[in-house]
Amino acid sequence: MSEHLSIAAEARTPNVPKGHQLRKTGRVPGVYYNAKRDVKYISFDKFELARLLRKEMAVLDLKVGGESLPCVIREVQRHPVFGDIIHVDLYGVDLSQSVRVRVPVHAVGTATGVKLQGGILDTVVYEVEIEGLPDAIPTHIDLDVSPLSVGDALRFEDIKLDGITVIGDPTSVILHVTGKKVEATEEGEVAEAGAAEPEVIREKKPAEE
Repeated sequence: MSEHLSIAAEARTPNVPKGHQLRKTGRVPGVYYNAKRDVKYISFDKFELARLLRKEMAVLDLKVGGESLPCVIREVQRHPVFGDIIHVDLYGVDLSQSVRVRVPVHAVGTATGVKLQGGILDTVVYEVEIEGLPDAIPTHIDLDVSPLSVGDALRFEDIKLDGITVIGDPTSVILHVTGKKVEATEEGEVAEAGAAEPEVIREKKPAEE
């Protein structure tokens, strides 16, 4: 069973005070909701929330009004310029029911193709969507890259976790080892490489403000 991180919250009345007024007091508005349509409008200490979001987590225990509610973070809204957290959505989970979440992928070790063949480890996917019981969900997934030579790859189908299903095309590449890029010899020639951005899980939530 994975250990849950926890955070304390205070109940609040929707739109009282306004979000920007609440943030001036050092608190961040949020909302908790679940499949049973239970809704709780809450607020967090901004420093405690910021510390929490720097950590990896799967299931979070929300402490509010004498209750401890298991949930997952569904959305974190930030100021478009300053990056400050301005709102958080939490989705309540039933520990006896499977849930889908996204978790980060970590490369562990040094690939043979990098150490001995001068290759480059290229990460294509930084997070994967998985499904399982909440307490079986890991905070992250470690992938041993040490056996990989140039041309080798790890794919979705290479993730083997008890009680966990990886969502997506089994042949999708997570990371691979490529040969060294050849420097451009002609003016204007540019090598481009792109990484797929993690998809944000969004679910319909109760209206507020």
